[in-house]
Amino acid sequence: MEKETEKQNLGSGSIPGLMIKLAVPTIIAQLVNLLYNLVDRIYIGHIREVGDIALTGLGLCFPVLMMVTAFAMLIGSGGAPRAAIYMGKGDNETAERILGNNTGICKDQYEDSSDRSNLQYHS
Repeated sequence: MEKETEKQNLGSGSIPGLMIKLAVPTIIAQLVNLLYNLVDRIYIGHIREVGDIALTGLGLCFPVLMMVTAFAMLIGSGGAPRAAIYMGKGDNETAERILGNNTGICKDQYEDSSDRSNLQYHS
């Protein structure tokens, strides 16, 4: 016997109801992520002799992690839907160009932020 999957038609129903139905899993995921980071920092902070240095490392890496996540969201939330539209139209060449441009933008931004050769240090 085949199991039927429930399909959600976002074109019908009340907008507030759909917003709540779609927002609740996202909010739960963010809360789980928050709790994970909180417990992680508490645990790391209690490590003898290196806890303070380890917390400093976490503090320095967190902004870098957020930048990587932001660029991943740029590709996933920005380029992928546009590419999917063109793939649905059968225009795979334009879809490849869109994803290539987004990937190129991320690569250029990463290279610009990691190029420290033009910085001058004052002592």
